[in-house]
Amino acid sequence: MDTRKFLAGIESSNPDERFAAWRAAGEVSPSVIPQLGKLAASDKPGIAKAASEALTTMTHSVGKDPKSANRAEVIRGLLGLTSTAYALSVRTHAFRLLSNIAAEDSVPSIAKEIQNADLREEVVYCLERIPGDSAIQALIDAYKGASDDFKPRILAALGHRRASSAASLCNDAMRSPNKDIAIAGARAIARIGPASGAAPAFPAEAELSEWQKTERMDSLLRYADAQADAGNAAGALTVYRAALDLPQEHLQCAAIVAIGKLGTPEAAALLMPKLKSPIRNVRITARNTWKKIASV
Repeated sequence: MDTRKFLAGIESSNPDERFAAWRAAGEVSPSVIPQLGKLAASDKPGIAKAASEALTTMTHSVGKDPKSANRAEVIRGLLGLTSTAYALSVRTHAFRLLSNIAAEDSVPSIAKEIQNADLREEVVYCLERIPGDSAIQALIDAYKGASDDFKPRILAALGHRRASSAASLCNDAMRSPNKDIAIAGARAIARIGPASGAAPAFPAEAELSEWQKTERMDSLLRYADAQADAGNAAGALTVYRAALDLPQEHLQCAAIVAIGKLGTPEAAALLMPKLKSPIRNVRITARNTWKKIASV
């Protein structure tokens, strides 16, 4: 499609023409991206939306095929839109689109804005979705300079990536006097699991809020599940045993189900007292789990 005709359609006063133009954006040269970035900040809502949607359509058109001839040029164009030459809303949109198609070679350019309070959430989300070690390292490098209120978000991203290289950082975070950071570290190391080789030191319950105590135990159970999957049944049982003594029935039930998956004599012995639990859901879960163990 001719770029001048396309841009005229985006700027048209006719809604149907604008819609037709943005729907056809995948057929247009990526050279129009800078102009679309300007139009996406237009004070005319219809034009701004058309330009923004055109950028989305163009991104999706190359996202379908990693070998698309225009993919590299679209990425370069979107990286250009993250500069200060464009409105904040446009920069935010560009980072979100880059999260779908950017590769490791784009990490340095993307990571530059990770300390920008207005853009940091989009930057972390973008890095979180880019495959490869470079994105993980960029998140690790950004952690030290991040404000305390944003460190939990970086830890969450590293947890989602199951980044074993961030295990020591997560362990350090769990020792933070800032309980939000400590719990975020616990959640992250639970996702990363024991494959990291780092011995976790989950935060003590002292001074934790009730919600944080629950999050801590959830993380411990997730980590124990990973231990069990890795063949460390004894380490997992230590956590499951502790969970069985907690008052929250959902934590007891989670431990019971996990114990049932182990299917060892030690695991079965832990279940027996729960077969007569005064808590109905715990009792039913224990009995159902016992039947599954017995049928194996």
